[in-house]
Amino acid sequence: MRMGRVLALVATALALLIGGLVLAVYLTRDEDNIQVDNILSENFSKAVALAEDPQEGTKGVVDLRQVASFFDWDSVLAVAPGVSRDSISNALGRKWTGIVGVDAGELLIFLRGGDVVRFANYRGTGHFAGLRPIQEIQRNDAVFRVRSLVVTLR
Repeated sequence: MRMGRVLALVATALALLIGGLVLAVYLTRDEDNIQVDNILSENFSKAVALAEDPQEGTKGVVDLRQVASFFDWDSVLAVAPGVSRDSISNALGRKWTGIVGVDAGELLIFLRGGDVVRFANYRGTGHFAGLRPIQEIQRNDAVFRVRSLVVTLR
């Protein structure tokens, strides 16, 4: 009988702790934030790194339409490192709530009908040249040339 009460008390305490944890997560969530797409970031960074490899056969070209072909988008906002959240918000026409996690390289914010659908960040050792700090690029024009790890719009 005593053991049954102890088990009931332990079960009740455990249920209260789990309920408290669920409540804490629910009350502190922020549904407006979007996370960086790590797979897309890695795929783009890898494509840039391998662009000049003769075995890859890309001849220094990274076609973002192919790298990001698994979702629907019509333009991409290329954002240079160090650009403020306010500047990105102004370019988007709404508050920018992206969370990068790994703070490196340019951001690529993919848009469909003006709405953010995904975003990635460049994680390689190269750098972008010839672009404005924030530049919108239409899907059909989203092809980059890579020369000595300098990425330019083709």
